[in-house]
Amino acid sequence: MTTLIQTLDAGILRLTLNRADKRNAFDRDLYAALTAALNAADGNPEVRVVVLGAEGDCFSAGNDIADFLAEPEQGRRTDPPLRLLRALRACRKPLVAQVNGKAVGIGATLLLHCDLVYASEQAALVFPFVALGLCPEGGSTQLIPQLAGHVKAFEWLVLGQPCNAQDAAMCGLVNAVLPVDQLAGQVDKAAYKLAALDPDAVQQSRRRLQQASGEQLDALMLAEMDLFEQLLQGEAAQQALQAFVNR
Repeated sequence: MTTLIQTLDAGILRLTLNRADKRNAFDRDLYAALTAALNAADGNPEVRVVVLGAEGDCFSAGNDIADFLAEPEQGRRTDPPLRLLRALRACRKPLVAQVNGKAVGIGATLLLHCDLVYASEQAALVFPFVALGLCPEGGSTQLIPQLAGHVKAFEWLVLGQPCNAQDAAMCGLVNAVLPVDQLAGQVDKAAYKLAALDPDAVQQSRRRLQQASGEQLDALMLAEMDLFEQLLQGEAAQQALQAFVNR
């Protein structure tokens, strides 16, 4: 079974996470498949818009912890997520996310690099990093305080309090919250509208908007991952991750 479903029609490339039995958690194969698909989309003139969604009632449970721990201790376990985040930022095509259910960890931070995010009423963003003895990643330590302010960012990123869809919309983390039966229709409406626009104008505009953060954000994401890697070797993280797998 493929971990990522890809369909291209009318200039819209739909990338659908397909590990519903694992709550669409990212293992090595899914990281590689989604990164490769984004890189390929960037160079494909037939692709005008990328829609990112997921099978089942959970957008993504984040890292597949068992797969994560199975990586050899030498080397960087954080390289696959960092490559994915860089592919999201580098992609010239606009990215539209369709979020139903929980988006956890990297499943939540990757949304910060999409251009439009639509969520169902059941959706929630969850950042469990500190509870696992780790630190937030994906540029979230800069992007979320900028959007929501320090106190809400601290509540979500450090306390690990879930950010429900309504709060996410109020703070500008998502564009709109819809009943689950209306979510796909709203995503399609936005995707078709983008696909009908001049692709060069869309892509150049996306790049200009990204330049507000630019190299500073890229450097921050690398620094976050370096710290994440250091904390990962610590006793607190190892115990928390093992407890999560064994529960």
